[in-house]
Amino acid sequence: MYIINALFPVVLIALLGYLARRRHWLNEPEAAAIERISFWFLIPCLLFHGAATAQFPADMHWAYLGGFYLVVLVVYGTGMAMGHWLFDYNLRELSIFGMGGAYANATVLGIPVTLAVLGKAALVPMLVIICVHNLMIFSLGTALAEWNPPLSTIEDAAARGWRARFQRVGVELLLNPISGSLLAGSLFNFAGLGLPGVLDNTLDLLAAAAVPGSVFGLGAALTRYQIRGEIGKALVMVVIKLLLMPALMWWLMTQVFSVEPFWMKTAVMIAAMPVGISVYVFSRRYGECETVAATAIVLSSLLSVASLAFWAWWLNQPVLS
Repeated sequence: MYIINALFPVVLIALLGYLARRRHWLNEPEAAAIERISFWFLIPCLLFHGAATAQFPADMHWAYLGGFYLVVLVVYGTGMAMGHWLFDYNLRELSIFGMGGAYANATVLGIPVTLAVLGKAALVPMLVIICVHNLMIFSLGTALAEWNPPLSTIEDAAARGWRARFQRVGVELLLNPISGSLLAGSLFNFAGLGLPGVLDNTLDLLAAAAVPGSVFGLGAALTRYQIRGEIGKALVMVVIKLLLMPALMWWLMTQVFSVEPFWMKTAVMIAAMPVGISVYVFSRRYGECETVAATAIVLSSLLSVASLAFWAWWLNQPVLS
């Protein structure tokens, strides 16, 4: 009953968004507007408010952060190895296939589900991960995808130089509403600036709308990412994402690093999230594995209900508390 109460409101809101778009109660521009408001406004308000008011630990849990991204790297590499052995992908295709197994929907779905299962105290460990989630994975994916790009001119070569790439990543990090709001809120917090009462209450109200708005928008967006074929390849990606990644995360956090239980549970819940929609955006950018990415997003989103329910139950066992 606890798991149903925690997870199914999120599932039902996503289903409502899906039906609203599928039944044409909302047209495409209206659904896109909800997604845009959630991604560019409501979620950033939630993250800024959370980062600005959070009580960060005096000593950072480096084992937690290091363990999480060690799993990300191992899973990314495993996905690339599977893509090479099973499908003979080239390096650019492998960068996308590996990303699909390692990149979780940590923000739009991860925040509401993890908060529902673990409570508001999970926000701080989530913020620690989300701060560098996109930066690390997309920097790695871009480096792999552009490892040996075709260069037609010297100007192209200069534009693709490592310094230019890192500068571009840095600018994107600051301009991205997710990472930008987290950085701004963290700086506000570490500077010891308190939020005025009126602003605090305003952001709190906006933050409350972020969870239902983003989940509703995600449900509507899934009508855009249909099952298009290459199901076998997509299922390999889904198995890596929903089975290997959370299991490896739990094992490493408990058996190797002995991370504090509550932080461990947050990491495992995020690892159990489905393939992030940004993987499809990345595949579109390079024109590779688009069908596989779209199919994996839909399949993992559907199957993640079982994955998340299992981990919510498992992590709630007394022996893990």
